[in-house]
Amino acid sequence: MLVTNFTRRALAYRKQKRDLLAQGYEEIGESGGKLWELHRGKRMGHRIVAAVIATDGKSLYVKCEPT
Repeated sequence: MLVTNFTRRALAYRKQKRDLLAQGYEEIGESGGKLWELHRGKRMGHRIVAAVIATDGKSLYVKCEPT
C-alpha cells in the first residue's frame, strides 16, 4: 500500500491526539479551550503541569491538575 507524506502526517496527528486525550490532556483551540476557567477562577486550585505542541505544529495540548 502506498502512503503519501500527507497521509503519514495526518495519521501521526490523529494518533497523538487520541493518546494525549486518553492521558488527560485538553486541546486548546482557537477560542482558548478551558484556559479561561483557570484565569477567571472557576477551576481554582488547579494549575497547568504539562504542555505539548502537536506534530502538526498548530495545535496545543495542556494538562491541568489540582494543586
